[in-house]
Amino acid sequence: MVSLTDFQRIGVGLVGFGLFFVLFGMLLYFDSVLLAFGNILFLSGLVFIIGFRRTFTFFFQRPKLKGTSFFMGGVLIVLMRWPLLGMLLEAYGFITLFRSFPQHPAPRRDMGAPGWRAGPEQASCPAAPGRVPATPIPAKSWHGA
Repeated sequence: MVSLTDFQRIGVGLVGFGLFFVLFGMLLYFDSVLLAFGNILFLSGLVFIIGFRRTFTFFFQRPKLKGTSFFMGGVLIVLMRWPLLGMLLEAYGFITLFRSFPQHPAPRRDMGAPGWRAGPEQASCPAAPGRVPATPIPAKSWHGA
C-alpha cells in the first residue's frame, strides 16, 4: 500500500473535487464557473500531490511545451468564459501532454483473444489466422458426432 503524506491526501481530494466540478460543469452544458473552479482545483491538487517544482518541470519540458500551451491556454479561455472552446483546447493539450507516457510493456500484437497464447503460431485454436493446420479436420468432429 502506498503511504501518502497529509499534503498528498489534500491534493488527492483537490484533484477529485476538480474532476467532479469539471464533469459536473460539462454535464450542465459547459457552465463556465464550474469548469473554471474545477480547473483551478485540479491544478492546485496536482501541485499538492507532486510538489511545485515537479509540476513546473513536468509542464515546462521542451518536448511538452506545445501541450502545456494548449492546456494552459484552454484554462485561461475557460476563465474568460468561453467554456466550449477552452475545453476543446484543454483536451487537445491534455492528450498532447500525456502522449509520451510509457505504455503497457507487452506489445499489442502479442495480446490475443482469451484462451490464446502469445501469438497465432502458438494458438490453441486450430483455425487461427495465419496458421494452416497440418491435417484437415473432419467435418464430423465439429458437430460433436
